[in-house]
Amino acid sequence: MAAQRRIVDDLLFCLKRDIPSANEIMVKEACLGLGFTGVRLSTGHVGLCHSLQSETSLQCCQILKRAGKLAGSSALSLAGLIKSWDVSERVVGAATLNAMCQIILRNSSHRYDVVDGNLVDHLDVRQDDTVAVVGNIRPIVTAIRSRVENLYVFERGGIADEGVLPDVASEELLPQSNIVIITGTAIANGTIDRVLDLSRGARYIALIGPSATVMPDPLFARGVSAIAGVIVTDDEKAMQIVAEGGGTPQLKAATRFVVIKAKMVHSARLGVSSLNQKP
Repeated sequence: MAAQRRIVDDLLFCLKRDIPSANEIMVKEACLGLGFTGVRLSTGHVGLCHSLQSETSLQCCQILKRAGKLAGSSALSLAGLIKSWDVSERVVGAATLNAMCQIILRNSSHRYDVVDGNLVDHLDVRQDDTVAVVGNIRPIVTAIRSRVENLYVFERGGIADEGVLPDVASEELLPQSNIVIITGTAIANGTIDRVLDLSRGARYIALIGPSATVMPDPLFARGVSAIAGVIVTDDEKAMQIVAEGGGTPQLKAATRFVVIKAKMVHSARLGVSSLNQKP
């Protein structure tokens, strides 16, 4: 029995399938900021990914061996770094992949419902729900905590707020949750497939954050209800914010915060089998 393809494999396949000129797109600029990593393409599109400093291994004084060679690279080549075992390379790969996905999202109004706003504006949470937040996303946690009786928050090191559980606790508690909100960095650190597998019983699953702005189809096909990400509206400003150590609050000046859902007609046609074709 063949192993199921990973989400990152399907995302890379979608880039080649849905961007006719994908092989011609180059990376114009890459910046590994303290908060976010940004990649700007020759098309002007910018992709973002949390820099995951707490998971990055510093080798003497360097973070990335490829430094000095990222700009001018093929965008598809750098997007392929999402499959690397090196976290720093994965972050660059995720930011490049997100930049290419911006091309698709801006031209896919017939496939998705894209509305402005934050996830909390569109989230139907009941008091008796058990909500799990994968990644200590403080604005979401604060907004939800008073609305439900049971809230689990999981974090992989670095942030130790009261009531936050280690990410290994998700193995036991995610299957007990009926609403699951997942940080987009789960794609970059390689945990997204397992997290979604553990969340199969949830009635609502969302991916959230600037790092979450990817091609939605592989996620929708695996039960994700919505992606709450960003559309970069000012590429120069976004890259400046990244370079100056800005985070999500500062990025509001250069992005639109959006919630992406599958349209009903497209959703009915969407299936994992269509994505499991060989590129």
